[in-house]
Amino acid sequence: MKIAALLPHVQVFGGVRRYIELGNEFVRKGHAFTLFHPAGTRPDWLEFLGETRSFSALDAESFDVAMCGEYSILAHFDRVRAKDKYFYFVLIGHKMEREVARRPYRFLGSSEAVCLRLERKYGLKVTRAPGGVNPAIFHPLEHPEPRETFNILCFGRIYKRCKGVPIVIRAVDGLARRHPNLKLIFFDTLVGEDRRDPRPLINTRVPHEFHLNLPQDKMAWLFGQADVFAMAEKRAGWANTAAEAMACGVPVVCTPNGSRDFAENGRTALVAPFPLAGLIRRRLERLILDATLRRRLAEAGAARIRDFTWSRLADRLLETFSANREN
Repeated sequence: MKIAALLPHVQVFGGVRRYIELGNEFVRKGHAFTLFHPAGTRPDWLEFLGETRSFSALDAESFDVAMCGEYSILAHFDRVRAKDKYFYFVLIGHKMEREVARRPYRFLGSSEAVCLRLERKYGLKVTRAPGGVNPAIFHPLEHPEPRETFNILCFGRIYKRCKGVPIVIRAVDGLARRHPNLKLIFFDTLVGEDRRDPRPLINTRVPHEFHLNLPQDKMAWLFGQADVFAMAEKRAGWANTAAEAMACGVPVVCTPNGSRDFAENGRTALVAPFPLAGLIRRRLERLILDATLRRRLAEAGAARIRDFTWSRLADRLLETFSANREN
């Protein structure tokens, strides 16, 4: 099967990882995969086994399947010659959502929440295609380093309001007096045309460090520095970093946004119903005080996220592609 996907770029974003990882799995399973984006260059931060082309080459060949999840490049997606075109909904409530729902595409959804919304609001048939985790990159450390601080890890892209980073900071700041050994650890990669540095925007009373531009082979080490991972997403289809924390054996405090498929409150994570600092704070303090709960959530979370590998998702998509071609 010949499969194509379109992206606006190949920088370090969770949505880009999705297509690179899926493309690798498609190739391993014997299929051809071509990734189109404006420059046509190969990603330099993650191994990619497929082919890359620029948008100028879109008319050069045809495909069995084409995928796209980015509204800004729909004009290019329409140019692709493919028997079946799948729009991959990865966020909820985009201003162009209704327009795309009316187009003659087939549809994929990055989480159960995304799929249910589209089915109920627009009457669409949406294939469940949640995110995944690469266990070769995200896994527990065999020999964690001893430490004197209680470390709370948080994705650091603070200038993206939907990520809720200031909410986590306020939650942890409110615990600082009762728990003076707390430490915040942030991480991010410089992306975008302006490559905006998030570090000057971090304002907290808690000692902290910020890891910037870590290579992929350091991600397990990074998550291994954490006693807890905290996420306060306001809007997400699939919460990549929370899933990756679980895969690394780190107990997770999160919101339901992007995590409903794998974060079950009290069993695999502690889930705050809304992205509010007080709700995140209470759940963090439970984990600070209860080592047994931390171990139980870490073990259950790691077991749950093993159901979400890119290989399994690729198998599910290939079955969908084949079934639709026969209909």
